[in-house]
Amino acid sequence: MALALAAASVSQPLATAADEAFPSKPVTIIVPFVAGGSLDFTARVIAEKLSDVLHQPVIVANRPGATNTVAALALAAAPPDGHTLLLTSGATWGHAHLLVPGFKMKIDDFVPIARVATNNSIFAVNARVPAATLAELVKFSQTKPEGLSFCTTGAGSQNHLQLEMLRSLVKVKHAEQRFDVTPVPYNGLVPALTALRRGDVDACVLPYAASVKELDGKEIRIISVQAPKRIAQIPHVQTTGEQGYPEMDQNESPVIFTVLKGTRPDVVRKLEAALKESMQDPTVIKRLDDADLQPGFIGAAETTARVHADVAKTINVIRGAKLDVAQ
Repeated sequence: MALALAAASVSQPLATAADEAFPSKPVTIIVPFVAGGSLDFTARVIAEKLSDVLHQPVIVANRPGATNTVAALALAAAPPDGHTLLLTSGATWGHAHLLVPGFKMKIDDFVPIARVATNNSIFAVNARVPAATLAELVKFSQTKPEGLSFCTTGAGSQNHLQLEMLRSLVKVKHAEQRFDVTPVPYNGLVPALTALRRGDVDACVLPYAASVKELDGKEIRIISVQAPKRIAQIPHVQTTGEQGYPEMDQNESPVIFTVLKGTRPDVVRKLEAALKESMQDPTVIKRLDDADLQPGFIGAAETTARVHADVAKTINVIRGAKLDVAQ
């Protein structure tokens, strides 16, 4: 009996030490879009530095589809031990239960770790579309019998909801007008941008990134920026507020890392510190800057508050547009 008690007293600290070891294996960053987009690029840039900080390989896994819920379910299928992270642009997973039948996860099933960057969101049209402002786009939509074709990355995606926000604001502010739109879903930003370039769709909401900038004035035309101030690289493009829609000026896309609920607080703190260190690296900052992202670290507490505020605003848009189809 004494031997058994002694063995237990020795084994317990060892088990606790093993439990606290983190990371003990490679870390995976799940991205809810196909490879090649700005979020995928961000994940890969940060993964390189994060691997050095954590002394473990960091792998990027693309899991696109179904309003980010494929990626969210991939996170849910992994143990809540901090070795699997979800990187998203915005907090689509916080309201997807209203849009995707059978998806039950809600905002409290996720633990935000940090915001590492923001990406300005812009309205763009195919170069052949005769519109240089949102007002002209609304008028052009009324000339098309089938309505304006508008690409999204899926029903209830961030760009779809920003479209619905604009549509509701047009209705409120200009009762004599209508914004006739047909949303066209694509499986990621890269195919959506390709469709816009070819003229398969008339317009899109896209993140402002290097690939978009290079096309402006050639294959596409940027007509508005959803931000409080104009983008320095395209100073001729007015903000949504300058065009009469200040309600949309806070629609920048925060780039957020999260883990699954149940992840130990000490692991969350270690990941937060590792991401903060990664985002202080000059090479990481320059690579994101060069891609026209806005790198900037915000810790878990402030990120969590921003996420909850954004999700509450988005839920109002979903219900106002009668998109709540989940049973």
